[in-house]
Amino acid sequence: MATGTPPTRERQHPVLPVEEFTAGLPKHVVSASLLLADPRGRVLMLHQAQPYPGHPRWWQPPGGLADPGERPDGTALRELAEETGLVPARALRLLAVDHRGAAGGWPPVIDFCFDAGVLPAGTAVVLSAEHDRAAWRTPADWQPHLQPEQRAWFAAVSRSPGTGGVLYLHDGLEQSGTARPAPGSAGDPAPEPPS
Repeated sequence: MATGTPPTRERQHPVLPVEEFTAGLPKHVVSASLLLADPRGRVLMLHQAQPYPGHPRWWQPPGGLADPGERPDGTALRELAEETGLVPARALRLLAVDHRGAAGGWPPVIDFCFDAGVLPAGTAVVLSAEHDRAAWRTPADWQPHLQPEQRAWFAAVSRSPGTGGVLYLHDGLEQSGTARPAPGSAGDPAPEPPS
């Protein structure tokens, strides 16, 4: 018969100080954008005046990177005001969450896209120095103006307002249903009973 105290989970895995534990966690960037339409169903996009690291000058919806501690909806509203001088007429509704893997020197990005509703016809857009043009086009009319890596993402999020749901995207591509753990992993759901 063995003597002594059996090992406990705490003895096998000591609890680390918060700073040490969090230093080893993966780093992600949070960004947020929004779709804003006019009464004719055209979507506002902005053209970058200068490229930013790893990206060409391209058309994009109002949005950008979150400030430290900023909520994604706050990021979208702040960026809209900074980039266009606009304020949406109603509360934002989440359209999509896109997890983009690390690429081109960027860490993984978690991007939130919101529906900002419809602005009255003739609403003026006041551009910041970050952008050199603004335009309103239908989602289909935007496709030839987008970079190849933007097209699937934009098609998915521009369809989403009519669904009432929230899309989950990975690297801009629509994912069907909810992501499921790999079979046999600790998070593997119990098998469904036969029907």
